[in-house]
Amino acid sequence: MDLLSFAYPFYEKFLTWQITRSPLKTPKHVAIILKETDLLDVKGMEKLLSAITTLRRFKVEFVSVYVDILRANPQLKTEIASTLRARLEESFSNFAEGTGYTIYGLEGEVKSGLPGKDFFVYVSLGFGGRDEITRAVLTILEEVKAGTIKPEEVDEKMLESHLLVKHEPDIMIRSGGQKLSDFLVWQSVYSELYFTDVNWKDVRRLDILRLMRDFQKRQRRYGK
Repeated sequence: MDLLSFAYPFYEKFLTWQITRSPLKTPKHVAIILKETDLLDVKGMEKLLSAITTLRRFKVEFVSVYVDILRANPQLKTEIASTLRARLEESFSNFAEGTGYTIYGLEGEVKSGLPGKDFFVYVSLGFGGRDEITRAVLTILEEVKAGTIKPEEVDEKMLESHLLVKHEPDIMIRSGGQKLSDFLVWQSVYSELYFTDVNWKDVRRLDILRLMRDFQKRQRRYGK
């Protein structure tokens, strides 16, 4: 065992101690942006489950996961989304009691879901923020056309109520040196951003603790 490997457990305990000293400063909603290849790899799926478990232990209430499916072929994208959905459902079935989840498909349709009491996970398989907003606007237009709402009643709150994810993330995480996607475009306008060059399958619990501690040290300005 080298010196760094020997020191990791002690460093993890130190970070855990620092985080628990400021429980009111921990994020309530964490968003994670991944590539399809991150979760097609078994190790990548294991890392996601480990990260979700760690975040829950630190009183995070919501985790939103966006899987960027980059393939141009529609049929291939659908097949990849179906494969990932099956793997996620199998993995999420082992979640602790009280954990709920919803998985959205390429067109925003709900693929599966379970109610949660104190912790909830959203997963979007290739359904980005621009699509989400477009869908919300079209739904509102249909309701206006049907006469269930008046045009003058349409405002920001109404649009937000038609979005799939109703909660604003406190921090957005992107691994592997990648740029942000269009995930949660509306909801993330005041979110903190966290980039790491570490590829997702190599992310350790230590890295999750570091981002939690990094968030606690930030002074959020909410656009001011």
